Amino acid sequence: MPMRRGGPVPLYYQLLQILRARIGGGEYVRGAPLPTDEALMKEFGVSRHTVRSALHQLVAEGLVERFPGRGSFIVEGGARPSPWSIEAVEDLIETSFVDTYTVFETRLVEARVDGRAAVALGAAPTERLFRVRSVRSATAGPYAYSNVFFPADIGAKLPRHLFSERPLILLVEEYCSLPAFRTRQVALAAAADREAARRLHVAIGAPLLVLERTYYSRDGRPIEHTRNVYRPDRYEQVVTFLRRQDTPWEASAASAFQRSRGGSHVRPH
Repeated sequence: MPMRRGGPVPLYYQLLQILRARIGGGEYVRGAPLPTDEALMKEFGVSRHTVRSALHQLVAEGLVERFPGRGSFIVEGGARPSPWSIEAVEDLIETSFVDTYTVFETRLVEARVDGRAAVALGAAPTERLFRVRSVRSATAGPYAYSNVFFPADIGAKLPRHLFSERPLILLVEEYCSLPAFRTRQVALAAAADREAARRLHVAIGAPLLVLERTYYSRDGRPIEHTRNVYRPDRYEQVVTFLRRQDTPWEASAASAFQRSRGGSHVRPH
């Protein structure tokens, strides 16, 4: 099945269809590993983001499991729910644009309408910010309600007709030459206000999970602040943490191994 570039169907969705067909047709054996991200990138001539977006959807459908450091595997015995692991900025970008993504408002607002966004973006209360409001839905219904804020000069350059087709932070990278280099995330608990309750189909006052993310360019400039409000019964986020250095036991074991081999090893700091 060839990939059609420049058409209305995103590349990640075309790749998703191909991989789903291969799994269903038995070309990929259940329990066996999928080709690596790099192999899929080479085979289809697409970016890592495209590959990961397609794999994320397969994970959401319970067809594939991803394990840090091991790769992606076809689920044995049919689909089952599986969380998506967040390990890098790219993973945050991918999870911001899955399932059904509906933008229902784009406008300039005064920073005072959201004090936390104003602080995150370093904006004065009367300064104008560009706000995008959206809802994400899966088969069970809406699960995320988002308010996304940009500095006005960035918002002015973003192509509105692509808002429902591509992750907003990637549009910032493409149209403003400001790739996201670092992301700060804050997790909060909140009770549903009237607007969140209406958008997520819950009662006013229902408990919700809030994830606030501020994306920064390489030079430290805040380029986007997002407030995502989730129904906890429909959303789960898994974060993987890795140890930065060996434990004392591992370090001493490595040293003993090197001595037994008659060699030496210097670990950079």
